[in-house]
This record gives sequence, C-alpha cells and structure tokens, in this order.
Amino acid sequence: MRAIRAAFAIGLVLLGAFAGTAWAQKSADTLRWASTSSITTMDPYYQHQREQMIINGQLIWDTLVFRDPDNGTIKPLLAKSWEWVGDSALEFTLRDDVKWHDGQPLTVDDAVYTFNYISDSNNKISVPSNVNWIKGAEKTGPHTFKLLMKAPFPAALEYLSAMLAVIPKDYYGPAGTPGPRVVGTGPYRVVGFTPAASVALDRFDGYFAGSPKGSASIKHIRYRVIPDNATQLAELMSGGVDWIWYVPPDQAQRLAAVKKLTVQPAETMRISYLAFNMRDMPGGNPLQNIKLRQAIAHAIDREKLVKHVIGEGSSIPKAACYRTQFGCRQDVAQYNYDPAKAKKLLAEAGYPNGLTLELVAFRSREWTEALAAYLNAIGIKTNIAVLPFPAAHDRVLNNTIHLYLAEWGSYSINDASAILNNFFTLAPNDMVRDTQLADLIKTAGGTADSKVRVANYDKALARIADQLYWQPLWGHPVVYAHSNELEFKPFADENPRFFLTRWKK
Repeated sequence: MRAIRAAFAIGLVLLGAFAGTAWAQKSADTLRWASTSSITTMDPYYQHQREQMIINGQLIWDTLVFRDPDNGTIKPLLAKSWEWVGDSALEFTLRDDVKWHDGQPLTVDDAVYTFNYISDSNNKISVPSNVNWIKGAEKTGPHTFKLLMKAPFPAALEYLSAMLAVIPKDYYGPAGTPGPRVVGTGPYRVVGFTPAASVALDRFDGYFAGSPKGSASIKHIRYRVIPDNATQLAELMSGGVDWIWYVPPDQAQRLAAVKKLTVQPAETMRISYLAFNMRDMPGGNPLQNIKLRQAIAHAIDREKLVKHVIGEGSSIPKAACYRTQFGCRQDVAQYNYDPAKAKKLLAEAGYPNGLTLELVAFRSREWTEALAAYLNAIGIKTNIAVLPFPAAHDRVLNNTIHLYLAEWGSYSINDASAILNNFFTLAPNDMVRDTQLADLIKTAGGTADSKVRVANYDKALARIADQLYWQPLWGHPVVYAHSNELEFKPFADENPRFFLTRWKK
C-alpha cells in the first residue's frame, strides 16, 4: 500500500512546478520555509514527521476541535458542538458552512468515513497509537455523528485537536490509494507538490468565518527540503528562505548577529531521556541491578549538559513526562550529579572495576558522546551506536541494547497518556515489562474520572522514578531563525502556526 502511495505522490501534479530562484518574499506575500524532512505524500495519515503534521494536519486539513495554543482550551473547529455519551462515546454536531478547497460542502459522511478508515487496523496508518482507542463512527443525523471508543478514553479531545484531520469521503478509494480530490478544509490549499523536495500552498480565501484559527494573513507558503543544515543557514542569511528551525546552538549566536534576522530559542514539550533495558538478555543483563542504574543516573551532570551542550531554551524535566501534561506529577525521586556516590554505587552493584554497556541513540552524536563521557568518568565504558531512528528502534525491539538515549514529543498531546502509554504498557518497545506499572497506566487512561486518573499517574510516575526505569535528561529547545520582517510566535507544543504568522507592517 505504501508503494502505491509513493507512486501516487510522484505522479501528483497540481498547478505546476516552482523553483527556489523564482520565489519572492514579503514583496510577493510569500513565506519561504526550509527544513530537513521530506514530505513524500499529501496525506495526513501515512507520514509522521513534524513537518508533515504542520503542513497536512494544520494548514491543509482541519480537525474537529482546536486547542488554543495560549491556554489549552478546546474550542469548536469543524464541529460546532459535542457532548459525551457515557464514558466511551462523543457525539459531534458539524458546522454546515464549511467547504472543501474544491467548493464541495463538508458533510457528516466525510467525518464518519475518516474515523472508520483510520481506526481500521487493516489500513495501517503510520502512528497507530494515535487512533487505536477509536472503535469507529456512526451517523446519527444530517449533521451529527457519534465517535465510538473501545473503552473510556478521557484524552480523546486532546488527540482529536492535534492530528486527526477530517478527510473527504472515499479519499483513499477501494485500493487504499489517494484519489484525485487532494483537498482539505484548512486555511491553505495545495497548489504544487514535488515529492521529497517541495510543497506550495496558497491561502484558501473561502475558509469559513468564525474558525478559531482565524483568517490566514500570508498569501503564499513555500516549503523546501534542504537536508544540510549549513545550507539552510546560508540560504537564510542570503535571503533565499525566510524561516528555519532546529538551528544548532553554536550557530544560533552567529545568526543572532545578522541584523535582518531574528533568533528565538524556545522550550518544547519534547524531552530526552536515558532508558534502561530491564529485560532478560543472553548472558545476563547488569541493568537489572538498581544500584547500577542509580550509579549511571548520579554520574550525569544534567545541568552542565543543558548549559553547555543543549543550549538556551532547555530545562531539566523532573519526571517521565512534560510538566504541563495532565497527570504529570513533579515530586518524584531525583538523582542529582554526584560522581563519588556513582562510583560507590557501581562498586556495590558488583562492578568495582567498571563494565561495558551498549548505548544506542538516534539524534545527536555530540549529545551521545557527552553523555558517554560522564559514564566513562566513573568506569563505565560504552559501545556507542548513533543510528537512524528505524535502525535504533530495531535494536530496542530485538533486545540488543542496554541504554537508549531517546526523545519523545508526545505528538504535542497535553496529557501524560501520550508518553506513558507508548513506553510502559507492555508493547513491543516496552523495555521495562513491569506489569504493575502497566496496570496503573492503563487504569489511568481507561477512565474519565480525573481523580482516579491523577491517583494512578501519581503512582506510575513515582514507580518509574523510584525504580529508575528512565532518567529524564533535558527538555528540547527549538531555535527558530527567521526574517525580522515576520511576526512569529513559538509555542511549547513545537508546532509553528503559520496561519497565525504575518508580515510586520
């Protein structure tokens, strides 16, 4: 099915190709954006990069509800109202004034089709954890439908606001191949697409009034893939692009000195953590000894890493979640930098002369080597493997790893279930396999009773910290750099909202 989608994407031709040399900027009301991620299909469900989520999930398509990025309030978007039906269903009433980009009206049949399609495991959307709580949908009236859940799922509106875009009925066709109606209801429409290279969007002037997204200001948005970070920086400084992100900290200072640019480091919900493999391994697993895990945690100077390696906008998370997420308890056991204590614990664990562990990461060799240097200082050698994410994930699944330096952004879901459910509920990527912990998290995620949820998340997060299954390391900053002619506001959910961005007057 993915091969079919790739073939479709390559063959997609809309309103023509465009070249970077022909792009304008403020004078032509065109925001030129560059990043490293390839968009290979105009589809909100079969690609999971952050850039895809922004383009397909925010600009082209709309969701049923909208989470206000300033205060977290859930507001009507495509749905003008909703109500809970028991603990396991939501009934939505759709707006009757929304048009697809080709002028056809949004109908309840579109919404029912969307949720029945993405919840069908046979369709294998890219991130099944985003939808595996959905049982299906059924039409209940001309403008109403009921979204059915497999069990109580109190974070439903959070998920619905973040990435579950409504697509046209029969969008995928009988063979699972996207059809000719590559249209959304969002504030921007697709006018050009070269797979893995560029996307061209124009403001949709038929966007419905009263949307909490507001009326987009900038007329044209042009996305271009530039895999090399140095080339991105050069393009920004020469005026070839207007906006980039994930600028390395050492380059941020250089850019900040350029008068025509604005550099904005900002905290995000994404956290890096060191995960300890607790599973049985051939020849034994030394990390099953908690004193060794404690020695490792006390060996790492997180404050120095944040200040000198990760950079401005970073912070140290206290628990295995982001602090604003519902249920994210903060008063859990902490393991501060204490190399003398680390060496003592290492000896007590039975390794007075040290040992060697497998350390796998997928983001940054610099970060990984900095972390390994702290372990080496107390006598723990590491075999470092910095791999592409799929290869690193295979090492996790195949149980050939001791330590995993990883990160998670929770898909910007402001609920602890978005991180805990993914790593501690006995799924194949669960390196802990703690049934007591899994039961706590499943209980918290399976009821709409907020008191029960908080009580169980409290116990779960305390257990993760007490048993030291994870050592939270740092919160990821994103350094944005853009033309100082742009009014751009970053948000902690790591989603740049270009429909709120405008040119300065």
